Amino acid sequence: MIRNLLLTIGLVLATSALVFSQSGTLRGKVIDKTTKEPIPFVNIIVELGGTQAGGTTSDFDGNYTIKPITPGRYNLKATFVGFKPVMITGLIIKSDQITFQNVEMESTMIEIETFEIVEYAVPLIDKDKTSVGATVTSEEIAKMPNRSANAIATTVGGVFSADGERGSVRGQRSEGTVMYIDGIRVRGSSSLPESAIEQVSVILSGVPAQYGDATGGIINVTTKGPSREFGAGIELQTSQYLDAFGYNRAGLNMQGPLLWNKDKTSSLLGYFVAGEVVYNQDSRPTATGIYKVKDDVLRQLEATPLRLSGTGFGTYYNTNFVRQSDLEFVKATPNTANIDINASGKIDVKTGPNINLSLGGSINFSDGRNFNYAQSMFNYDKNIQVIDNTWRVFARFTQRFPADKESKSLIKNVFYTIQADYTKYDQTVQDADHKDQLFNYGYLGKYETNKIRSYEFGFDTITQKTAFIHNGFQDIAVDFTPGTANPIISNYTRQYYELYPEDFYHNNLNNIISGGGLLNGMTAPAIYGLWGSPGASQAVVGNQAGYQRIDNEQYAINANASADIGNHALQFGFIYEQRVDRYYNYTPIGLWSLMRGLTNAHIEQLDVTNPKLVYLDGVFMDTIYYDRKYDALSQRYFDKSLRSSIGLPADGTDWIDIDSYDVNALTINYYDANGKRHTASLANALSIDMFSPDELLNNGENLASYSGYTYTGERVKLKDSPSFDDFFTKRDADGNFTREIAPFSPIYMAGFIQDKFAFDDLIFNIGVRVDRFDANQQVLTDPYTIYPALTVNEVNDLGQHPQNMGNDYVVYVDNMRNPTTIMGYRNGDTWYNADGLVVTDPSISLDAGNGVTPYLADRNNVTVSSKAFSDYEPQISVMPRISFSFPISDEALFFAHYDVLTQRPTYALRMNPLDYFFLPVLGSPTINNPNLKPEKTIDYELGFQQRLTNSSSLTLSAYYREIRDQIQAYRYTAAYPKTYYSYNNIDFSTVKGLTVTYDLRRTSNARVRASYTLQFANGTGSDPEFAKGLIQTGQPNLRTLFPLSFDRRHALNLMLDYRFAEGKEYNGPVIRRKKTDAAGAEVVKTTQLLKNTGVNFTIFGGSGTPYTKSSKIVQLGQSGIIDGSVNGSRLPWQFRIDGRVDKDINVSWGEGKRQSYLNVYLQVLNILDSKNIMSVYAATGNPDDDGYLAAAEYQTQINSQLDPDAYRELYSLRINSPGNYSSPRQIRLGLIFNF
Repeated sequence: MIRNLLLTIGLVLATSALVFSQSGTLRGKVIDKTTKEPIPFVNIIVELGGTQAGGTTSDFDGNYTIKPITPGRYNLKATFVGFKPVMITGLIIKSDQITFQNVEMESTMIEIETFEIVEYAVPLIDKDKTSVGATVTSEEIAKMPNRSANAIATTVGGVFSADGERGSVRGQRSEGTVMYIDGIRVRGSSSLPESAIEQVSVILSGVPAQYGDATGGIINVTTKGPSREFGAGIELQTSQYLDAFGYNRAGLNMQGPLLWNKDKTSSLLGYFVAGEVVYNQDSRPTATGIYKVKDDVLRQLEATPLRLSGTGFGTYYNTNFVRQSDLEFVKATPNTANIDINASGKIDVKTGPNINLSLGGSINFSDGRNFNYAQSMFNYDKNIQVIDNTWRVFARFTQRFPADKESKSLIKNVFYTIQADYTKYDQTVQDADHKDQLFNYGYLGKYETNKIRSYEFGFDTITQKTAFIHNGFQDIAVDFTPGTANPIISNYTRQYYELYPEDFYHNNLNNIISGGGLLNGMTAPAIYGLWGSPGASQAVVGNQAGYQRIDNEQYAINANASADIGNHALQFGFIYEQRVDRYYNYTPIGLWSLMRGLTNAHIEQLDVTNPKLVYLDGVFMDTIYYDRKYDALSQRYFDKSLRSSIGLPADGTDWIDIDSYDVNALTINYYDANGKRHTASLANALSIDMFSPDELLNNGENLASYSGYTYTGERVKLKDSPSFDDFFTKRDADGNFTREIAPFSPIYMAGFIQDKFAFDDLIFNIGVRVDRFDANQQVLTDPYTIYPALTVNEVNDLGQHPQNMGNDYVVYVDNMRNPTTIMGYRNGDTWYNADGLVVTDPSISLDAGNGVTPYLADRNNVTVSSKAFSDYEPQISVMPRISFSFPISDEALFFAHYDVLTQRPTYALRMNPLDYFFLPVLGSPTINNPNLKPEKTIDYELGFQQRLTNSSSLTLSAYYREIRDQIQAYRYTAAYPKTYYSYNNIDFSTVKGLTVTYDLRRTSNARVRASYTLQFANGTGSDPEFAKGLIQTGQPNLRTLFPLSFDRRHALNLMLDYRFAEGKEYNGPVIRRKKTDAAGAEVVKTTQLLKNTGVNFTIFGGSGTPYTKSSKIVQLGQSGIIDGSVNGSRLPWQFRIDGRVDKDINVSWGEGKRQSYLNVYLQVLNILDSKNIMSVYAATGNPDDDGYLAAAEYQTQINSQLDPDAYRELYSLRINSPGNYSSPRQIRLGLIFNF
């Protein structure tokens, strides 16, 4: 009764909130070694690190099942009275798979406590092969050249790798593949300490129903768990003196018990923790190296950036005359250092024999400077700083309900698991010097303007006098004091003053700019448009220097339950996930020009109605002046805030000199009503909250952008989120629109049920998964108009409608304000003329001279409001999954599957009301589409696996995929009030392929895993931006298939491990030396030269990927004319070898001669230093020459540059980008000490 009650509670919990967790199953049969008869009631347990991880007893037929088991390497122990105990070591449990292991026991009349030890042998033919992929265990990972989870995944056939990184999986876009770490879907960084990875499992196809929200592949990473015994390890790795890139890593891991039971025989609380610190002096090694300006030349350019033009007033930039002789070649990229800190931990709490609680998490912190090739020659000192922080935690509760030993119930092996997890990712992008000091970004110094009244001879109508009439104010001098925030950029203005010391040349700000000086908020232009100038800030948001914060969270709770009912292993579960994404960014370099426009805007006019006559000793001096006129409606909020900070009345007419602001002294100059200059102190430094939101939004030229934060950068809690309508209507106490934007908080839910069962010799895994995705935001009700429009059933005043027009068709008219004639109709994306005939170009057929105009619902109030928007309609996706395997014998099997996979939109989904609010005033913007739908993949596969020898097998699998509703750039032609660009679910692709995999288990010294993949990946777009250039020229989206950019026809993956053992199993070279022992006898001493020494290679080879050839040579950054077909040309083949040679040394120490393990290794990435070509220029097909410099049609343009020879040299270096080549050879020496 109690058991049934607990089972009911468990199932209720599982259906109320469900989470996904990674686990495997162990199944087998216990038989008598001699008679082969089944043995019932045998006690079977599995241990990890000496701690029991699960157990059961065999049934009447000797069968047993243990689940769930966390993936890893275990020892199985079987004990029963009258039989010798058996221990099978090294038993591998894989994620989401059944491991079959029979146990043979020998009867005995003597009670024996010592276990008969049997080493586990991984079967060549996996009877449970209902999914396709591979699992790599910690033992294999430890010997691989590259031990990150993504690098391990690339060794699996079907995973695309361009340069050692993970890319496309079986022809799917890279975002279609998702990774899980300990059951947590990865957001942010996937970095883990290398010593923490227990197992990496890659599922390419035949995806079980418990997985969803992915259309490519699944990568499962399981971290190591606690041990019953204390252990620790230290790893040190460096490339110092081995290559030029300065890679250094130090790692530490520890494991053991924290709390024992009363008799000290079992650990109730165990832990595992690992951490590492990586310092990389060059975070972006290049195969080509780079040229940078020599240090002494750079210092000279920074100190004296200008030279006289020699042709009149003006200056040239000295950087335009730099020659290649002024440069030096360096192998490592300067100022790109990065520090990474990774940590992972897990605590297991054994609360009872059938209850487990696991707590764990990981963290990654990264702080470094980004490499930017365009800035690497002159401006590497200002490389952008990016700080990333990812951390995730989980709690997993598992309860099992074991059956009684003698139970004959059909329901067995019942358990449920509930997991809750939380992930947080935040990022800061900034100028390393200025950080969040926004007003330092564009600050060059104090520009103190001296002003006087200006006059012209004329007639004053109020006093009826002819005199010198005041007509404005004249700048007579600008005094410049360089600041310290941006000293290199300040030197442009400082030197301008030195080159033109006469007052005339700097009597106003415009003259300074004309002569080559710079003002606050300005920076030096790029050198010939090719290279960044020294000192220019690179912290970019959009296309300007900026500051950015990202704050993403993910909450998830999931559960699953499982029960074996007869021959059926039934599993079902649910998941609930909500993300909360926030960000804000500023482009602070633009604040200075904004402040100039906002300050004093209300006193630009003179109060000519109140003339002031100038008298001297009672004599009228023929001079009349006016005070500034106060215009309250023109005064901006920033101006009021600034006057308040200075202590001036808000309605005063004092003229404030914003460029005289001193960021250090917090002072500023102003002129009072009498024209006298004063210097005042601000109460506080300039800050963002001195602006109103609308001022920063700047009529669509946003200097601030945000979501989930206020415009001042204050974090908004989810429960306090503003409504969508608040953006358009809510005001603060000062009457300013608050323009609040809620965080992006989509909700994802899923449920699944699957049944794995055997029918005769067939093993089936049949399931169905249902996903529900709610973007949880507002979308345009009609993407073709940002104002509510009338439909056919709402328009009765302009005559009859064609009979084939539906009631919900939108009506288009001749004039927005005063419609008199119906011009046509629209249903979705289909347009009709007034007669109801389909038209392809509405801009011709429906335009009466005022543009294509819908019949607006409120023609007298044409403003963007929430009325044109509605809730996102949640998308429900049903995904059947069917897979089976058919063992022909113990030496061969067939397998096949049919999958339907869907994935929520991963690109351009977030709603930003700013996009629509400013759409009427912007040019031809590209905005997100908050109404995107999930993508869908339909996958078929048929395969065959054959045992070749006792230690090798061959697998052949053929697959076909259709990927639908992929996201692509899209033009909403004739949208109102203007055509705009966005994204739509219109792309389609197909993938056909064949993979051949050869698996050689350790035979003598060698272990081999090799695969060859032949694949054809064709589609209408390789990524969401693929068609943008085309549609922006007025062309329609391509609807024909062409090779995708990651279509690698031939791919080879090879993992080879060749290793020598020790002792009797050693078969390598030896040295034998004869010696005489103490007794005088001659003995032979044998030295095994290569004992415990091995080498591991991972080899990647593949045919070149497609690119589109151009028939026209163009300048860098411009687009040419397609020659032939889209992606009709191919890059050369690519080849890469990574290797690791290592030696294990056993060390004994301490009184008890404790055994420790020392491993010394040399890691070499890209052993052959292959310079694979990753990208070429479309016109020439070369990675280092675009043809521009040699093209006859451009010689006049080239020779018109300031210094044609310098231009040619700088241009030729610029186009030989390191990004066109693969990464170089990297050599690292390491040491691992485990104890």
